[in-house]
Amino acid sequence: MADNSYQNIKERILSYVKKGTKPGGDEAENKLVTKEGALVFVFAYLIAISLWFAVNLNGIFNISVNMPLEIGDIPADLALTDNLPEYVEVSLSGTALPLINLYNNPPSIPIDVEDSEVNLFNQVRQQINSYQEVEVSKVEPILISVNLEQKITKKVPIKLNWDLEFETRFGLISDPQISPDSVSITGAVSQMTAINEWVIEDTLKLSGVKDDIAQTIPVTNNNPLLELSLDEVSLTANVSEFTENEVSVYIRTRNLPRGQNITYNPSSIVIKYDVPLEQFSELQNETPYAVYVPYQKIQEDETGFVTPDIELVATKYALKIRSFQPKAVAYFSVVDQ
Repeated sequence: MADNSYQNIKERILSYVKKGTKPGGDEAENKLVTKEGALVFVFAYLIAISLWFAVNLNGIFNISVNMPLEIGDIPADLALTDNLPEYVEVSLSGTALPLINLYNNPPSIPIDVEDSEVNLFNQVRQQINSYQEVEVSKVEPILISVNLEQKITKKVPIKLNWDLEFETRFGLISDPQISPDSVSITGAVSQMTAINEWVIEDTLKLSGVKDDIAQTIPVTNNNPLLELSLDEVSLTANVSEFTENEVSVYIRTRNLPRGQNITYNPSSIVIKYDVPLEQFSELQNETPYAVYVPYQKIQEDETGFVTPDIELVATKYALKIRSFQPKAVAYFSVVDQ
């Protein structure tokens, strides 16, 4: 009906503003009449639009609105055991203006943590009561459970995985250090039981490394039920250029019974290893490795050849074995008479 009224008004107004000048009429006078007709048209057009909005805005509409949940104060010694939804989806029906207001500024729905089960439909309806001509038709979810447990704090080590690629001849002098190396976690007892370490999800990846490493790593937490005592750690590592060195070491026998004597052929092995440039000169007068064969290995052997074990005894140096020769040696057992 409103559309028909609007069309009739438009057609009548257009009849007043047709272009042209009547025969024998004054041109200036006709222009004035045309301008007046245009103003009448605009005014009538605005009235028609207003009438159209007035009719349609009073109609009934249906919309869905996500309303945020507002969790009440939780006692200091308790914590949630399960995640609560961040929003509740509400289906509303009503006139246009209140619905537009609700859509643009949805109210928060309060949740009382003292209730083990909360009826969200009732909570939403209480919030919507202040809006006239609006009704709640559906709420999803309609019920939520609020479970609380004793809150505890636990300190666990931090684990960070790294993937480091170095420039040729460069490497770590020692293992990277994480500081701080542990984090305090707070949450419900059931949430904490299985946590023995806190793993930072993102692997630290660096390539072309030739200088000392100093990185700040964010400590990620994807569990909203847990609180962490820190949000970042620092990782440091000393990097050096390495050079090659070698040493010949005599083979010893460990746990040799009294009265037994074992000889090896050859009697020593040559170890090639990498050493940081700044430590190279210090090692010239030292034998950084010990080479030995456990007597039990000889007892269990049936081939006459064994592979010696190599132990780093100069632990203050950052050495890395490249190779050793020979891989196996012959042995001879001599019993003292």
